Amino acid sequence: MLIFMSFLVTGGTGFIGKRVVAQLLSRNIQVVATDINIDKEQDDFQKYLNSKNISSKGLELRELDISSKDNLKKIFEDNKFTNIIACGYQMSNLIDKNPIKGSEVNIVGMTNLFQSVLDYKIDRLVFPSSQSVYGTSSSVFNDQPVKEEDYCGLQHQLFTYAVMKLLNEFMAQKYMSLHNVSIACTRPSVVFGYGRKRSSLMWAEEFATNPALGKKVHLPFPEENKDNYIYVEDCAEQFIQLSLKEKLDHFVYNTGSQTVSGTELKKIIKDLVPDAEVTFDETGKSTPFIDDQNDKRIREELSFVPKSLKEGIRSHMNEARIANNLKPL
Repeated sequence: MLIFMSFLVTGGTGFIGKRVVAQLLSRNIQVVATDINIDKEQDDFQKYLNSKNISSKGLELRELDISSKDNLKKIFEDNKFTNIIACGYQMSNLIDKNPIKGSEVNIVGMTNLFQSVLDYKIDRLVFPSSQSVYGTSSSVFNDQPVKEEDYCGLQHQLFTYAVMKLLNEFMAQKYMSLHNVSIACTRPSVVFGYGRKRSSLMWAEEFATNPALGKKVHLPFPEENKDNYIYVEDCAEQFIQLSLKEKLDHFVYNTGSQTVSGTELKKIIKDLVPDAEVTFDETGKSTPFIDDQNDKRIREELSFVPKSLKEGIRSHMNEARIANNLKPL
């Protein structure tokens, strides 16, 4: 029996979005999953659901460009949504190629969704912001784990993507203060998992997928580089729990899980796949992210603790192996 809730998940066939949709369906919640190019993604999306033994009952797939008010009006008139999880977004590589389309989707489109919360009396909208809003250097924060109230100026920003996320946060809070609507966001760190198709962070898939399939992996940063990681399934679960919780105490939540150096990451990989070949670019630059997040807020507010990095990588590797007809580890 379907629970009387209905979610709109934009970007619902993407890397994180499809996990959100699958986890909602497993809770018997109705979902309309949208993407800007739904026809291209539909077959792979259905294969993903099948691999998880999740029924598509209660699911509708729709093409949607959130920058179009007419498209949004049609989908809201056709459905009575209770919640929105807004995963649809143009990533840095696409913004650089087409900044006008990037601005239409990431700024106009997200503002359209905030307005829809007001117009259609949505219970809550949750969206991913990004750890990139903290800028590119942990030294700005005295090399301490960043807290949600920490802020860096635009002079420390490298990515247009990050500035767009900051603007989304600002606009969301304006809607909250002016119209008393419920909106929340997370600031995920490096999200890893199997099935990432296009991104400047393809290494966040390859570091686990390649060893799982018996392939070498070369990481584009020095071995001493540090990053904070969160497994994609845990990231999706946090979105859902923030959506379902009756009352939230905050607007924004850090969602990093564990910080490790390249050396520590290599050790975890080799613990799971002893013959793995992992190399680093010692002449390369460190990744342009802060090193560590303080995620105490979300851990205290939700009854959910993300997997350890090792267990997340094990799950990532097993998904890759099963998809390639290999036995899990």
